[in-house]
Amino acid sequence: MASPTRISRRTFAAGSLLAVTGFPNIVRGQTREIFVGGPASPGLTDILFPVIERKHNMKILFEGTNSLINLEKIRANKARPTMTVTMMDDPVLVLAEREKVIRKLPADITNLADVPAAAKPRDAMWVNWCQPMCSFSYNNRALPQGLASYNDAWDRKFRERIIMISMRITQAVAPLVAAASYATKKPLDQALKEWGAGIERLKELRPNVIQVSSNAPQAQQLLETGECDLYMAPDSRTTLFRKAQGAPVDQGMPKEGVLAMPAGVALVEGGPNQDLGIAFINEMLNPETQALIARTFWSKPTNAKTVLPQGISFPELIALDWEYFADNRNAMIERFEREVSSR
Repeated sequence: MASPTRISRRTFAAGSLLAVTGFPNIVRGQTREIFVGGPASPGLTDILFPVIERKHNMKILFEGTNSLINLEKIRANKARPTMTVTMMDDPVLVLAEREKVIRKLPADITNLADVPAAAKPRDAMWVNWCQPMCSFSYNNRALPQGLASYNDAWDRKFRERIIMISMRITQAVAPLVAAASYATKKPLDQALKEWGAGIERLKELRPNVIQVSSNAPQAQQLLETGECDLYMAPDSRTTLFRKAQGAPVDQGMPKEGVLAMPAGVALVEGGPNQDLGIAFINEMLNPETQALIARTFWSKPTNAKTVLPQGISFPELIALDWEYFADNRNAMIERFEREVSSR
């Protein structure tokens, strides 16, 4: 990571002049940097972050990866943190809190006051900057009407036409919970603890699965080019963003319901330039920025004062017990990789 303040001959000379003349504005106008780790979601670095950078005179250095890898990078630098802000899913932020690598959000983030308690987990250890929709995505040339139910994916017509996302990525909970719901006849919001039955049901899906992927951009490309019909399951940050750009994809709205993915953002304990991190998170929660987030990522905003852009609405989303998921995720991964993704 670059130093928070770049030093060149020019700035060195300016600093020398400051020492003689005492003109502080020369230094005060410099742009500072923060390092943010988060999801590789389209729209972050090219739409959202430039708005924050211009408004707050900061440079955002960003590395996009999945939440578990993001946490590993924070762990590796725990003694000397380089990251200021982390954007991770709630089940991974639960682990980050336990390991004391994130800090409680301060009252300086004034927009927190307009975010409901459910979107400020663990007494505002972190905050959800949006709630993406998660079910499945489909190629709308192959399936103009989509699927009425998750269960339709088990139809033999989809033999080797489905990509499943790795259980190491949080969105994989959608097909797992859907499978558990079918097996136990429990609604989605009560089916997570029946995940073992879900694994058994997913084993029956294997003839329809062309691959299990941890490479989300590659899987998305295969869906868009028609190499597969269904992708289970990215969320609306990718699917509807790409649809808005003209890709032949759409978000499934099955009768059983759509899950709310908890997109969290937190301050890294001991990270540099904490004041910029506070400004960054506060801006993410600003009602105007939340409206931009809604129309860019097709995700439900969390600030209650946000006015949704015209033409955008969200169904009632289903919340899961993310702490239970965090506590049982390793067991889910182990069984999924042994019984579902292995051949």
